[in-house]
Amino acid sequence: MKKIILLFIISFISKLSAQDTNYINVKPAPKIHNESARNDSKNAVYFELLGSTYGIGVSYERKILNTPFLSLNARVGVGTLVLVNAVPTFGLNTLIGKEKHFLELGFNATRTFGIDLFSIQGNITWIGNPILGYRFFSENGFLFRLSFTPLVNTFSADIGAEFFPFGGISIGKMF
Repeated sequence: MKKIILLFIISFISKLSAQDTNYINVKPAPKIHNESARNDSKNAVYFELLGSTYGIGVSYERKILNTPFLSLNARVGVGTLVLVNAVPTFGLNTLIGKEKHFLELGFNATRTFGIDLFSIQGNITWIGNPILGYRFFSENGFLFRLSFTPLVNTFSADIGAEFFPFGGISIGKMF
């Protein structure tokens, strides 16, 4: 009797192991994102309040170098200084981080026409501003920036270098 029960158990186990196991509900392993949302998009357009455009502006950014942890971007934008004049801005920045949250470091140069931000005179000057900021990207391409962009007047020959704390906020889209 023991041999019959043992034979039945072995037979039952062998039938279970030989059957197709597709009926078992196994969830797939979660995806590991080695590439962040920014790695899929090479372009960004964003609206900026204050910041590097010194008022209300729009900027276009193009990724020129990309690694899993770091990217280098070139930027061109135009802003208006309290709706008085258009100021073009040019710059380079780097984003350090993974997934959605990044540290932004960079430098912009802005050419002002007609109004010198550092004096009452109406002349043309170059103004530089370093960028230290936070950047967020969502998976659908939404972009949010919060940046500290102090104004540094180092390009004007008629007055010495001056420093003014400044910052800005931006929202836009990556594509």
